[in-house]
Amino acid sequence: MARFALLLLLAGASPAADLAFFEKKIRPVLAERCWSCHSNTAKLAFAGLKLDSKANLAKGSDAGPVLLPGDPASSRLYQALLYTGPSKMPPTGKLPDAILADFRQWIAAGAPWPDDAPAPQPVSQANSASPAKSHWAWQPVTNPTVPPVRRPDWPRNDIDRFLLAALEAKQLAPSPDAAPAAWLRRVTLDLTGLPPTLAEQDDFARHPSPDQVVDRLLASKAFGERWARHWLDQTYYADNIEIGRRVPARHAWRYRDYVIDALERDVPYNRFLTEQLAGDQLEWTSPLERRNNLIATGLLVLGPWPLVNADKEQLRMDVVDLQLDLVGRTMLGLTLGCARCHDHKFDPITLDDYYGMAGIFASTRTLSGRLDLGVFSNVNAVTLPELPEELTARAAETRDYWANLNAAREKLARLRAERKPLEKDTPEAKRLDKEIQEATQTVKLYQYLPVVPPTAHAVQDAETPADCQVNIRGNAHQLGKPAPRSAIALAGAHKLDIADFTSGRLQLAAWITRQDNPLTARVAVNRLWHHLFGAGLVASIDNFGLRGAQPSHPELLDHLAASFVADGWSIKKLIRKIVLSRTYAQASAPQPAGLETDPENRLLWRMSPRRLEGETIRDAMLAVSGQLDPAAGGPALPFWVPGNMNLGSPEFLSDNAKLDPATSRRRSIYQPTVRKGQVEEMDILNLFDFPDTNQITGARSSTTVPTQALYLLNAPFVKEQAAALAKLTLAGDRSDSDRVRELLRRVYARPPDPGEVDRLLSFTASLPARPEAWERLCHTLLIANEFLYRR
Repeated sequence: MARFALLLLLAGASPAADLAFFEKKIRPVLAERCWSCHSNTAKLAFAGLKLDSKANLAKGSDAGPVLLPGDPASSRLYQALLYTGPSKMPPTGKLPDAILADFRQWIAAGAPWPDDAPAPQPVSQANSASPAKSHWAWQPVTNPTVPPVRRPDWPRNDIDRFLLAALEAKQLAPSPDAAPAAWLRRVTLDLTGLPPTLAEQDDFARHPSPDQVVDRLLASKAFGERWARHWLDQTYYADNIEIGRRVPARHAWRYRDYVIDALERDVPYNRFLTEQLAGDQLEWTSPLERRNNLIATGLLVLGPWPLVNADKEQLRMDVVDLQLDLVGRTMLGLTLGCARCHDHKFDPITLDDYYGMAGIFASTRTLSGRLDLGVFSNVNAVTLPELPEELTARAAETRDYWANLNAAREKLARLRAERKPLEKDTPEAKRLDKEIQEATQTVKLYQYLPVVPPTAHAVQDAETPADCQVNIRGNAHQLGKPAPRSAIALAGAHKLDIADFTSGRLQLAAWITRQDNPLTARVAVNRLWHHLFGAGLVASIDNFGLRGAQPSHPELLDHLAASFVADGWSIKKLIRKIVLSRTYAQASAPQPAGLETDPENRLLWRMSPRRLEGETIRDAMLAVSGQLDPAAGGPALPFWVPGNMNLGSPEFLSDNAKLDPATSRRRSIYQPTVRKGQVEEMDILNLFDFPDTNQITGARSSTTVPTQALYLLNAPFVKEQAAALAKLTLAGDRSDSDRVRELLRRVYARPPDPGEVDRLLSFTASLPARPEAWERLCHTLLIANEFLYRR
């Protein structure tokens, strides 16, 4: 009955206002946020649910109807959007409250869906005076005049002048400066992902120079490790390939280390993009440079390829679509994938534009090889040039490898010979059976990890590059006219001079990084701003199109973009300028006037507090407890594998795999990243909104759920860090008052508040066992909001 009623309501006439509301508020969200997974053109309609037509919506999912017109609260679709049902959609993060209110209104009105209404006019057909052509993001970047302000003594640089002018226009004032200790913790966490050490706090107290602090942080290895994670969020990066199976990508770590190293060295952003798009095409002057260039193209290889697809031609175009979506959203802030089946509904991107760029990636070899012994070689494995010291090291490793493998084989043969004459269920036989199983896994592990020349997952040009034909409705077997390889037409000159023998990736990279491309620099500086303030000047940091957000400070955005390019595309120079601004130095305490006029703090009248990411919480706990292993780089795989693990299976990264004890206390970025959710020892990432690596995540969600508190209270990892911190605190000969003062500085990077030492000592005195009392105190401090939040 429910489904029948749904069909009647969907089929009935609706007032014109309701239809206009659907076209303006609902269809664009479905197109942008849902159809990639829930439509006829999706690679796989998850749960059988398609949301691209009235009939498909009426059909619902494999589990039945998802929408009850007139009753939002009972509609599974609305529950999923609210994140209150068993499914939480979209998986990349909860939609803004305003959009949720639109969906509630639409469902309450009967969920009108005007199939017979004319579709929105493709913007590619719009006239030159239309909003599609005059949209702010397509216009050239200008360098606006710095505005005058009524408080000229407040700004420290031009960033402050733009922001103060906007505040004064709304009769608002900036907040006071944060306390020096709060600023030091903030900037250290933002730039390195770690809290300031006691030595760093002491040095800042003696020499309170923000410039020196920022320069030191930017020069640290920890800066590259912190900011590489931001980049990897946007790139599908994981240590395994495939959406549904944990098939290891053995050499993925080289791309991760490349990103860390490039950011640490402050490789100019235009070069950074060029290396990742076309490093194999670049000239080089040394084997090391050649290696880096090849490794960089791992950007295009390490994705969630749907390898179970037996239709290889469709698979090839599905991979191309994911690569285009990656390049479009990460580098240009454009949803290029929306033009795979038809002209983009909102942005001036045509079907020809899409397949012009698709031809570039279709002429690039991404997939090859086969599955064999759990070793996934279905992504290009490219042998890298070897350095002299590597040749020597590999010779020694090879000798050791064969000695260990032969010893493992001999042990296995000996155990099998001992077991052969014994009856099945005798105690001696059971013991030998267990040892044989473990010895078998050891042999397989060695077979899985042969000593090979340095290898990277990288792309190469196809043997015969060619233009791509339009895939009618996205079907790789229904071909239309060919689309010459080119860039999209909305951002200036787009016809690329591509020779027949090359894919065109180098020419595409040159177009993306042109100084007059209006998108690239704007998108980049907006992402940096987002990571430092918690929200971009353009809130929709992955979408600068017509359905994206308007910039809150358009002149400041262009000022930053212009100076970014003028400063040689230096990421570090731009970050330095931002974090040394007075805007960044504001206190985070709320102000009544600001809350009333600008409750979302879009005008930045204070510094918005925000919770630390899961990996930052983990790394910070290891750091303050003295347990953080500073070792960097190298393979994340294999895990340490229990004896019952079947290494011969492509499901090598199964749920019972564990971190390698030798490296399990390194920073989170060096731990394995698994596409189907992290292993148990890294549950902190699963619980604290680590991004879905099957998606491009420019802005992480930040949820607050009971399981997070339960984890912090009960997880062995947290208790271990509390115990280590207590042991560190109790070491040495000093008073308990001094111990508490140092403990607060370690954990919160500040001196104690009045009366705080006495309160904490009274807590430790309330428990009879001294070590346990201090462990509980340390545990309490580690899970308090003051530690978990950056203010």
